[in-house]
Amino acid sequence: MKNVLLGSAAAAALMIAPAVAGPVAITVGGYHNTMFYGSQDFDSNSDASSMNIDQDAEIIVKGKAKLDSGIEVGLQVQFESAQNSDQVDEHYIYVKGDFGKVTIGSENSAARMLEAGHDKYLGYSQIEDNFLAGLGVGYTQAVHTKLTGDAPKLTYVSPKFGGLQVGYSMTPSIENTKGDDFGVEDDLPGTSYGVRYKGKVGPAKVAVSVGSESVDNAAGDSKEDSSTRLQVSMNGVKFSYNDLERDTGYGAATSDTHNNIALSYKVSKKLVVGLDMQTDEDDAGDTTYEHSRIGGTYKLGSGVKLTFSTNTAEETDSGTTEESSYTAVGLLMKF
Repeated sequence: MKNVLLGSAAAAALMIAPAVAGPVAITVGGYHNTMFYGSQDFDSNSDASSMNIDQDAEIIVKGKAKLDSGIEVGLQVQFESAQNSDQVDEHYIYVKGDFGKVTIGSENSAARMLEAGHDKYLGYSQIEDNFLAGLGVGYTQAVHTKLTGDAPKLTYVSPKFGGLQVGYSMTPSIENTKGDDFGVEDDLPGTSYGVRYKGKVGPAKVAVSVGSESVDNAAGDSKEDSSTRLQVSMNGVKFSYNDLERDTGYGAATSDTHNNIALSYKVSKKLVVGLDMQTDEDDAGDTTYEHSRIGGTYKLGSGVKLTFSTNTAEETDSGTTEESSYTAVGLLMKF
């Protein structure tokens, strides 16, 4: 019944007022971030040092039009401008009005859209570091719900009611989670919900969210992500807490836990410094990953920031421990 109602609401939103008041406005933006890493790895066999240069970049095309009724209709297409397996990333259309927002296409789920608690003292989310994969010991980005990834989906997010928003997503198939194609398998469905509150408690700004995302396999077994987030900021100080529990298999009674805690301080209009710690642990407790860093960003000009950090990581797998440390310096450009 939920899916029927959601589908009906989306269809109604798309058919409201067919006339457009003016031409579709197209804008092009994005970001290009380049990072240099000097690392020193330690393991049980040998010591090795290395240098790495990595890039994370997207060109984002947005379109927007106003219908005669005042409803907004828009689109977004994200192109990876640094080589990636999903060269065309998120691509979707949306309809937005007093009723909320309906998104159709390859985009994140409602749980991901309504997450709270992302600190960006490094210039990008501290729990979504696209640079650290492949550096030293293993690194996970599993501190947010992403089981359905960018698989094509239908999502509804409500308007704000006193700072409170709710959302729901329906994914027909998770056959292709990178948004590169529309899946044809109808026995791999996914659903997601998110609830977020943003407001003020005394002098502090507070954001808190809970979300869940589940997917089914051909046998009808499910696995799920469940996340809880909190962010509090006041007088330039920001505290963020992120916790996620992820099922490790369909129908299995085992799960991994992931959490990240961050604290940052805005020293001036140009300088932000902070630190964060992340811990990942499997259900059996025999594999753990710990990552900590301290760093910040310095604004060099409009749309340009220098990012810097010192990192340490440790991974223990079945009693064997590997460690790594590395220093990172990068240039972040937003346009």
